[in-house]
Amino acid sequence: MANKLLIVESTAKSARIAKMLGAGWQVEATHGHVRDLPENTLGIEVEADFRPLYEVLPRQVNIVRRLLKAISEAEAVYVATDMDREGEAIAWHVLQLADLPPDKPVFRVTFTAITEDAVRAAVASPRPLDVNLVEAQQARRIVDRLVGYLVSPVVCQALDGRYSAGRVQSACLRLVVERERQITAFTPEIYWTLDALLKADTGELTARLNTVKQQSAERLNHEQVQSLTKGLTDAAFWVGSVKHGEQRRNPHPPFTTSTLQQAASQALGLSPERTMQIAQRLYEAGQITYHRTDGVDVAPEAQRAALQHIARTYGGDYVPNQPQSYQAKAKHAQEAHEAIRPTDVAQLPVQVEGDGAALYALIWQRFVASQMAEARYAVQAVEILAGKTQGHAYPLTFQAKGRSLIFDGFLKVYQEPPDPDAEAEQDSQLPFLQESTALHLVEWLPIERQTKAPPRFTEASLVRELERRGIGRPSTYASMVQTLKQREYAKLQKKRLVPTDTGTLLCDFLVEHFPDLFAVPYTAHLEEALDAVARGEATRLAVLKAFWADFTPQLGAAGQAAQQQTKTRRQSPTPIDETCPACGGDLVERKGKHGSFIGCMNYPDCGYTRGLEHKPVTLRGATS
Repeated sequence: MANKLLIVESTAKSARIAKMLGAGWQVEATHGHVRDLPENTLGIEVEADFRPLYEVLPRQVNIVRRLLKAISEAEAVYVATDMDREGEAIAWHVLQLADLPPDKPVFRVTFTAITEDAVRAAVASPRPLDVNLVEAQQARRIVDRLVGYLVSPVVCQALDGRYSAGRVQSACLRLVVERERQITAFTPEIYWTLDALLKADTGELTARLNTVKQQSAERLNHEQVQSLTKGLTDAAFWVGSVKHGEQRRNPHPPFTTSTLQQAASQALGLSPERTMQIAQRLYEAGQITYHRTDGVDVAPEAQRAALQHIARTYGGDYVPNQPQSYQAKAKHAQEAHEAIRPTDVAQLPVQVEGDGAALYALIWQRFVASQMAEARYAVQAVEILAGKTQGHAYPLTFQAKGRSLIFDGFLKVYQEPPDPDAEAEQDSQLPFLQESTALHLVEWLPIERQTKAPPRFTEASLVRELERRGIGRPSTYASMVQTLKQREYAKLQKKRLVPTDTGTLLCDFLVEHFPDLFAVPYTAHLEEALDAVARGEATRLAVLKAFWADFTPQLGAAGQAAQQQTKTRRQSPTPIDETCPACGGDLVERKGKHGSFIGCMNYPDCGYTRGLEHKPVTLRGATS
């Protein structure tokens, strides 16, 4: 009979872990959160220091009953929910419901991979529940509930429709809307570059005009290009200087949540949400480490295994002189998790089947590459001069650059998927050249160019921007982007996010009436405050009080604005002394949420409408 109980989050984990632990263990799953704030009420007693009123989720009643029975019968309880804030909070909620006697042994265990070694090591080295992580999760949940349940009704009243405001979701929407406005307002600037196709005895090369009178010539106008090409028709060209060197390119660190979502989008066409769904299955199958992380550390034994695999498979030249180490980009890498990597580097991508195979291959390749030697390139920079005769240069210079791969290093295993917003770096080989080598002009290659507006966000680049701005954390990126699409605040056009009219209308109201709350810097500041709670450097109550002091004045002003907008909409329609062409009734000027329009007095029986400038419009819900 089992006398030890291990509690995990999913049934997929429980089945695997039960086999690993064997006799004497019972493994049960929570199926995610077991308690939450009530769905139909605020569920927070603000005046009582923001006390949350948790209740068992209706769908979890039977699961909770089974968990409590198993806990009461076990001699010792091990709670092995995920190692992030949500997992810590689930563990806390389960134990709160259990109301265990003081003499019942309770242990918190965590592991970053579901392998027998990792699970047994975790059970052998339990730790106390991390109250700071629980406090940080509760603070985030309370703030998000206050914003969602108090701001959303104000927006719905003001805009006369169904809208949802979320703390990080709305900041994410703001990025998309503001980028669209930057694109709309952008005026391209036309400029020219001037290349010369030159020939030496050893081959041809293309050189770009670099300076004129020691000033940059990167952007020329058309008249300047014409003047230069005419003036240099009979000029002599020769090599002024040649510089040789070597360029080293280091591998990228293994994946974090953010970089995995970006790479999977670019290489496999997966949405952030789909990427996390597949990664969850790979994790639960014991094939990769925990997939919600912003850390880039690698366990020493995993690094040793990778180096052995590299030496055995690719040769000693591909093993770096010193093992690679990486620094997390995030200021406070959340809970210092390991990077995402295969649990066993010996499990090659070809050995994984199913819809997770491609994502596993991407993770495996990136991890192995991250432990390999750098790539090396031979680089050459050539300065080219022109003058009436060789040796008597005009005050201008041309430049040609060449680069060729001399050792592929980590590139043998992995290359970054192409970024649609970045210009790809091309390798080019220059012919053998020496100083004073004479060159002959073959033809001019003037190119008309124009400056480009910032690109619309892809799902990958939006995740990158969210991480750069400090909005959200690894567990929230996918849901933030998905929410914008589900609620039709933004839509994908040619794989780019475009705000809808509904999303723009919502964003404008929030920015106007909550100028601080939905500002990107404030959102990032609040994330930092929550991180401080997780580190034990601030209290939940202090963060909530500071937030409430910032929030309530804006909420009150927004509520007054919404009431005024409602009052304006309800004003009596103004007759315009015209007859409705559809039914013969009187036409009136009405006010709707998108502005004024002409409509029939007999609405809704008659649905005739038109714009103020006699442009036909459609009134939602009208019948014709």
